[in-house]
Amino acid sequence: MLIDSHCHLTYPGLVENVAAVLQRAAAAGVNRVITVGTDLPDHDKVVALADAYPVIFAALGVHPHHAAEVEEGYENFLENRLRNHQKVLAVGECGLDYHYDYSPRLRQRGVFVNQLEIARRVGLPVILHVREAHADALAIMKDFCELRFVVHCFTGTPAECEAWLALGAYIGITGIVTYKNAADVQASAKLVPSDKLFIETDAPYLSPEPVRKNKINEPANVVYTARFLAALRNTPFDQLAQQTTANAAKLFGERLGI
Repeated sequence: MLIDSHCHLTYPGLVENVAAVLQRAAAAGVNRVITVGTDLPDHDKVVALADAYPVIFAALGVHPHHAAEVEEGYENFLENRLRNHQKVLAVGECGLDYHYDYSPRLRQRGVFVNQLEIARRVGLPVILHVREAHADALAIMKDFCELRFVVHCFTGTPAECEAWLALGAYIGITGIVTYKNAADVQASAKLVPSDKLFIETDAPYLSPEPVRKNKINEPANVVYTARFLAALRNTPFDQLAQQTTANAAKLFGERLGI
């Protein structure tokens, strides 16, 4: 069994055909999907999908792109959702994104820290989004070293990967690892210990080879990333599938049902 540990089923291209998307995922051996809410309006849709389909689970957070949009009191709203829904397994995605700077960096950092404090209070793991901001994100996480977390869609350097591993992070690898120009991601993926490795699609984005021409990625395609990683790490595919599934179960807990 495989798990797509990070996707966005509420986004255009997937939300219109969720039942068919899940059927294709099941045919590929993907039997659990974690769909991630990225802003407060998205959270209602995410929770509704988790309620509607047994194989869908959820994470709720404020993506750094949306940090400037939140209004006073959002923390209470988010925390209540995290406490009161059995299929919400994590806080996130949250973090820092200095590539686009859609939200001011100071605001990003404040909203990020607020969510880490919520995670500390509710006792849930965290899904991090970090792009071109590893130094600042690492410095913040050192104040929350007791939290369990995954750095999703890792695109940093091997040295940055090692710094995250030193903090106890899980590392999420997407279809980017299959791209010819992804030397840093490939090198990082090789050095991640087997018990810290996650695989994910980040669908509808980042279709892996050999389906990279597909504009809409989907959970079934996590199998291509898994097979590439198995070859890259010189590990049998079944062993990698079993280990990454076990890693997800360890981070997200028994409510994942595996």
